[in-house]
Amino acid sequence: MSGIRLRLLPTLAAAAMIALAVSLGQWQLRRADEKRAIEAEREWAERAAPFVLGAGAGPARGGGPRLDAVDAAALVGRRVRATGSLVTAASVFVDNRTHAGRAGFHVLTPLALADGGGHVLVLRGWIGADPRERTRLPQLASPSAPVTIEGLAQSDLEQSLQLDRLFRSGPDDEPPAPGQRVWQNASIARYAAWSGLELLPIVIRQSSPLDDGLVRDWPRAGGDVDKHLGYAFQWFALAALTAGMWLYFSWRRGGEA
Repeated sequence: MSGIRLRLLPTLAAAAMIALAVSLGQWQLRRADEKRAIEAEREWAERAAPFVLGAGAGPARGGGPRLDAVDAAALVGRRVRATGSLVTAASVFVDNRTHAGRAGFHVLTPLALADGGGHVLVLRGWIGADPRERTRLPQLASPSAPVTIEGLAQSDLEQSLQLDRLFRSGPDDEPPAPGQRVWQNASIARYAAWSGLELLPIVIRQSSPLDDGLVRDWPRAGGDVDKHLGYAFQWFALAALTAGMWLYFSWRRGGEA
């Protein structure tokens, strides 16, 4: 009886390991398929003509239609274009953003649409922080004349982990203090509450050039398909290795018996 138990336990352990490794390998393949789809959508968005934000896209003024949630969702991932004036005095700096191993900020500035269609947030790019005094705000070279901004529409801004949120209660979208311009995270809702501006329900991640010294080297969505394929290969190889070792030791035990 003890001999049967000793043979049964390694078999169950090997079966569990094989099932887990195969499941994780299949999950990595699904992630690769998802990234391929994202890459295809991005390529389509780059080829398609940009959607021009105009009077019909802003908050209702003078009887003009408003961009509702359905329309906003349809714009996510598409190239959009907007003309207006950057409200540089209302810029905020999203902290703990790195580029090429250097610490810095993402610059977020509202754009007042030229046709009176309200404001839209623009994720303008990255700028380095002062290594001697991180709290010092970088100097921005921002144009005062009307500009045309082009980029991909996002539903909101990506959020990074904030350790202080783990130890405090209260809403995550609580706006910072009125004069606070360095933020750990930003969202459309937080910025609207902080600034008092009425905003379109999208963020433009700027890709068009502008003489402002900001780096717009954004990561390409769906660009790491090979990484997921490599992980899938490793998990399937582990499953095959486990099966091979189980067969080998089972054969040896059978031969010794």
